[in-house]
Amino acid sequence: MAKKQVKDSESALELPDPYGHGFERIEDPLEKTRVQWVQLENRRKLVGNFARNRFLIFWRSIVGLLLSFIAMLGVFFPSQISDMNWVIILLPIPVLLAILPNIIAVESAWHAMQARLSLREQGGFSDGKRHTLRVQPGIDRIIDGLRDHRRYNLISTVLTGVSFSMIILATATKSGSVAWNLALMVSVITGFVYTLHAQYTNLNIRQLGDRFPNLVLHAPTHHQTQLGSILSDLVSSHLDPDLQLDWAEWKKKFHAALMPGYDKRQALERLLYLLYLHDLGELSTEKTSKEFSTFINKGKLEAILYDSDKDFNWRTIQRLISHAKAWQPSAFNLLDRLQIDLLSGRPEISRAKWRMDVALDDVCVEGATNLFIVLNNQTFEKRNVRVEVLVPNGEPLSRTHRFELEACPPPRNALKLSAPKDEDSLDWLPRYLHKGVVLWMNVAWNREFFGNTNLQVVLRDDEGVVLESKILTTKVSRTSSGVLRKRMLRLEKARKIGEMEVPIFT
Repeated sequence: MAKKQVKDSESALELPDPYGHGFERIEDPLEKTRVQWVQLENRRKLVGNFARNRFLIFWRSIVGLLLSFIAMLGVFFPSQISDMNWVIILLPIPVLLAILPNIIAVESAWHAMQARLSLREQGGFSDGKRHTLRVQPGIDRIIDGLRDHRRYNLISTVLTGVSFSMIILATATKSGSVAWNLALMVSVITGFVYTLHAQYTNLNIRQLGDRFPNLVLHAPTHHQTQLGSILSDLVSSHLDPDLQLDWAEWKKKFHAALMPGYDKRQALERLLYLLYLHDLGELSTEKTSKEFSTFINKGKLEAILYDSDKDFNWRTIQRLISHAKAWQPSAFNLLDRLQIDLLSGRPEISRAKWRMDVALDDVCVEGATNLFIVLNNQTFEKRNVRVEVLVPNGEPLSRTHRFELEACPPPRNALKLSAPKDEDSLDWLPRYLHKGVVLWMNVAWNREFFGNTNLQVVLRDDEGVVLESKILTTKVSRTSSGVLRKRMLRLEKARKIGEMEVPIFT
């Protein structure tokens, strides 16, 4: 009995606290990483938006010329400049103003991304699920993009440092001597090289401080050939892997906010189509909001679309649509042409048995591009068809796809864009595309070919009879600088849409 009491007394002993009374620390490593990520994100947005200021970008472009100009004055007027060596003390301030904000913003973005990837891997966000994003397609491109930003900052720092150091070195030598002139000439050359480098990388600086840090760095390298819903699938395909997880969570909330009886995919397509038309100016803000109320519960509209603090709201979703359009403008040409056909009631859509529309970019960057095909069976019964794509000098030369198209009889008369009591274009377009087939195909030409070329799309029935055929013309280019610059400007325009104020309704 005595032995049992001794054992109980020993088990009741408590180990001493090695940290001492009152010591506060974060026990959860996930919470510690989350706090660091929040701090890095805040710094990235704050300094990034400061660095992309127009004045700072302009100053960054000319600070190299300023150093070169001062060095050239020293070469041409050595005695006068040597008497003003005190001016050199003021030079570090403008030089640091040109390069330091970029360095802080890019380094914050790099470490914030690493922290976010780590949190995703350990389930450190609200859903609690673990996601290994490092192996997802597109993450390697995002990481390489941030590394390029860091390399650009390193090159800028070296060039400005050498140019400024040579001016300092010249002040330590005799004015007009060989060492004086040699140091200043090196400063002139490195200053000019920095200016050229700054002009080349200005578009990268304008990407800093983005609400969606990895969106612009991502490229849609993997996508499905047959799109179920053209707008929603295009938007989803152009999101980076991390943002796709947040988009999936938002879609769950959107589906829960729908009125009973509405098809989830067509409702999402209708929402995106309404926001797209509002961005084009074809629908007013009030009209768009009323349309939302026809299929979304009013009490849940605030959390879904009108909360500016949420990542996905009215303006940011419009930004994602414009972002996808910046990448694939030809796909949106298909939507615009279909809308025109529905509104005009053209015979091609009101009386024809088939409707095939195709779109291809005018210029194919680096010998490759995207081909979009929309097919609709406008009869009253299902039909099997084949689509054959012929690409002269292409890889491959031909491609064939076979489909079973559902019946989709078209409207017999012209539709209105919005009609409260009757079916309108807003009702027809998502349903029409859903019953048809939308193809997104990659087209490429062999490495030796460039210049203007034709591409043919042939629609056949099961017996091989040609139902319709279309020929497209494009230019195969092996250079990409001009096209990529135009795309970056379109992406910048899309970002401005996301930064606009969310409409407020009382």
